[in-house]
Amino acid sequence: MTRLGVCAAAAAGLFVATATSASATSVFDIGHGAGSCPSGYVCLWSEGNFIQGKFVYDHKFGSFASNQNVSDMGKLARSSTGDKGMQDVTSSVLNNTGSSICFYENNGYSGLEFKIGPGEHWPSVPSWINDRISSFKYC
Repeated sequence: MTRLGVCAAAAAGLFVATATSASATSVFDIGHGAGSCPSGYVCLWSEGNFIQGKFVYDHKFGSFASNQNVSDMGKLARSSTGDKGMQDVTSSVLNNTGSSICFYENNGYSGLEFKIGPGEHWPSVPSWINDRISSFKYC
């Protein structure tokens, strides 16, 4: 009986781990403040000082978090009214991962590159990349 209980608990643990690893990789509108960035995620805000801005032109998010590479910030979500994203609106970033992150001026990881280290946060990105980030990846 005890062995059966341990096996059932182990199986339940495997199920939870599998469910967790299959969880969403993107979070939209994470809110204000560096503390709103989930552990293990790269977070971007459309305003400085980690402030979530309002939708821009009705098709851009005010903040965004992801735990995977994003090659096109303009197509983060699809809806009946078109694509929604954060293309060319980022003003502050936080790297809440254990890896370096490279942000790029163009889709597909090209153009100007801005690299930040693990745990690094920028309440105001440098002026040369402000409102110009179109993709990012672990690097």
